[in-house]
Amino acid sequence: MTDVKKFAQAALLALLTASFVIPTGAEAGSSKQTSNTVVPASTKQVEDYSNLGSNDPSGNSATFNVTTPGYVTVNVTQNHSTKTAYMYYSIVTYLPDGTTTSYGSSNIKGNGSFSFTTSKPLPAGEYFIRYKSKQRGRTSGTISVTTP
Repeated sequence: MTDVKKFAQAALLALLTASFVIPTGAEAGSSKQTSNTVVPASTKQVEDYSNLGSNDPSGNSATFNVTTPGYVTVNVTQNHSTKTAYMYYSIVTYLPDGTTTSYGSSNIKGNGSFSFTTSKPLPAGEYFIRYKSKQRGRTSGTISVTTP
């Protein structure tokens, strides 16, 4: 019986000692706090075009800037006066050597509102949306860009 009593005393002593050594607010993990701040997206109209036909020069472009790197969404409205609108849009940037890098493109057929997102995140910088009608006749519309 004394062995059980000694064991109980030793267990109680170990428990009390542990309660003094381990603080009550102790945590198993790191106390560092992190924040995933979300930057609100910004949408800006960059172009308003009208009477664009397939015979027009292909040099139409609109400029926009990215200040926070990330994916960009291009929002377009397009309407053809008598047929179905058919437009080509591409997002490019100029490199120091004068060549361009493409960040996505889309052939969009139909009258109405459409959107597409870049194929990869865009670094901060200046970009161009090239656009061209692939339909005879006249197409009108707008181009807006949503940046991070």
